[in-house]
Amino acid sequence: MLVSAVILAAGMSTRFPGNKMVYKVNINGESVPLIRYLVSKFLKSGVIDDVVIVIGHDKEAIIDAVGDLNVKFVFNPNYRVGMSSSVKTGVASVMKYSDVVAIHPGDVFFIRTETITFLVNYALKLAGTTLKFVVIPRYGVKGGHPLIVGKDLLNDVMSIREESRGLKGFLRNAHEYIRYVDVGDVGVVADVDTLEDLERNIHLLVRDIP
Repeated sequence: MLVSAVILAAGMSTRFPGNKMVYKVNINGESVPLIRYLVSKFLKSGVIDDVVIVIGHDKEAIIDAVGDLNVKFVFNPNYRVGMSSSVKTGVASVMKYSDVVAIHPGDVFFIRTETITFLVNYALKLAGTTLKFVVIPRYGVKGGHPLIVGKDLLNDVMSIREESRGLKGFLRNAHEYIRYVDVGDVGVVADVDTLEDLERNIHLLVRDIP
């Protein structure tokens, strides 16, 4: 089974001062861009064969931040349209060869490495009997990220549109295939839209240093 991670990093960060993906945080005395901090966890998880980063806005800065890591980049020329176009750009780049695809927004920075490992292993167990599934981590009553999708539902992902609420529309149609997995990791639901979001959650950085 081949597992790909599609990390969505093409947005314009309109509510953040500058590009949040390359905003630097202090980790063990080193200044590290947030997107590098996140990508390192997927690489460190031990269960991901292929990491693809969808870029768009400020693409050169993101490539500079993580380009020396073992990742691939795919450019979404329609990144201004919304996240749906980035999801489809990323999934299209891996669906011919991947059995399991983890779709993760680039601004959900604080997920633990061990959570990624746990969720992908859960998905791989499901893949032993079916490739029609969506694994969603749940913290409390709230679903989070990544969404881990089996190969036989990837064509459905490719049909999403912003007008039908993107991945939310996909999940509504695929409800019978959803498997919620309860986790004790608030990082699956802690996204960063504003500098205040980052400051409120900055304490989560120290839980899991790549």
